[in-house]
Amino acid sequence: MDIRVVRAGQMYRYYLRETVVGDGRRPARTPLREAQEQAGVPVGRWMGRGLAVLGLTPAQEVTEAQLRNLFGERGRHPYTDRIEADRLAKGDSPKKAFKAGALGRQVTVTGVDFVFRPQPTIYLLWALGDEETRRVIEAAHERAIERVLEWIEDEVAVIRYGKDGIYRVRPPGGLVAARFRHYEARSGRPLLHDHLLLSVKGQRLDGKWGSVGSRFRCPFPRAMSPVWPLSEMFQVNGLRPVPTTADPRGKGTRM
Repeated sequence: MDIRVVRAGQMYRYYLRETVVGDGRRPARTPLREAQEQAGVPVGRWMGRGLAVLGLTPAQEVTEAQLRNLFGERGRHPYTDRIEADRLAKGDSPKKAFKAGALGRQVTVTGVDFVFRPQPTIYLLWALGDEETRRVIEAAHERAIERVLEWIEDEVAVIRYGKDGIYRVRPPGGLVAARFRHYEARSGRPLLHDHLLLSVKGQRLDGKWGSVGSRFRCPFPRAMSPVWPLSEMFQVNGLRPVPTTADPRGKGTRM
């Protein structure tokens, strides 16, 4: 697993040009959905327990405007364009309308990019297995990512506030993340993996918006390393009690 900090400027220079279209190079002026179809990758999907308060739903398609606002505009509401337009239509000043679309203070570090890859034995089975095998592994892979996100929400993420960060609280409503599925490595070899862009924004107990602290934003591979492979293995075994071996001819063979 790789873990990278996402800064506001990177959303434009890197993520909206490459990551959202399977690590390829997005053609200039090509709409996001069209570019994803050309690259042969599915659309991004929203995840996390904090979706509802932002007007999002689990597995909802991730749009370019939502990504731009939440990750590229220093942590604004995914629907900030709509919010500002509505406030302006009601007679608010531009300054007040702009403030209405903010999720607390603006930040430079807007998220964390988690790259989830199956263990070698699993992605080889996925690459060489039949359609059913690939479907089961992809479902297990996705569920394992959900388990890790739940672990981050419950055990890792902390919002600090007050003078010198004296108060600390886990985001009671959870967090928000955008997941992008890839099927190949940059070299072109088959490799199932997902990018999970996790926003640092979360609500405090009083309903105000804050940002997850530096303990969460810094890499913590040692803490997560046992969680990810074990979670994935449990999911694979749970979905298929009797796994199959890979067959180059595309047929599954029982172990």
